[in-house]
Amino acid sequence: MDYSEIGSNEAARGVLGYIARSNLKEGDRLPPERELAAELGISRRALRQVLARMELDGRIWRGKRNGTVLGRWAPPAASGVDRSLAGASPADIMECRLMLEPAVASLAAAKATEADLAKIENCLHRTAEVVDDESWARWDGAFHSAIAEATRNEVFEALIRTFNTARARPQWSAMRSTLVTPEVRRRTVALHRAIWEALRQRQPEEAGRAMRRHMLAVRDNLHSLFV
Repeated sequence: MDYSEIGSNEAARGVLGYIARSNLKEGDRLPPERELAAELGISRRALRQVLARMELDGRIWRGKRNGTVLGRWAPPAASGVDRSLAGASPADIMECRLMLEPAVASLAAAKATEADLAKIENCLHRTAEVVDDESWARWDGAFHSAIAEATRNEVFEALIRTFNTARARPQWSAMRSTLVTPEVRRRTVALHRAIWEALRQRQPEEAGRAMRRHMLAVRDNLHSLFV
């Protein structure tokens, strides 16, 4: 597996060096964060940022019972919800997101750990940096998934992952190429930042309001296709 793209800073080089020295391969587990950070002589925050990038790039995966595992996660067979959403319209999915995601953000503000906040922040920075549609969609989806993970509610996590799967369909990709201009991306990053600030300050009500503003902006942008 090629890890060269993430080896641009000291923390990343430390992690990659540890993997090489330990002869780890796909399916092997990394040590717990506290142990690995001490072994490498880096902060846990720096380590979390590297691991978040590796996870979002599909180089590792992390589970509540599995720890941090090298390689790409193999998803289970599609659920009934996944199959139902396969034929759902973007308008129907947006209606669900508008109802659900503000509540997810509110709960995340109350329950997020420092590791969760670091992962969400990393996604925020990446959405501000990328320029191509594929990367934008991946990191935007990762931002919303990271917030859902911070709720510690597996139902919310599964629903947001399913929304992201639906948004990866060709129909959504075609719409993004029309709708997601550089200006739209700048506004979206600003809305993401407002959500992040509310999460960081542990303000559930404001996090919910910020997410609702974001979802309304997405919905209005989607509706502009049909006006």
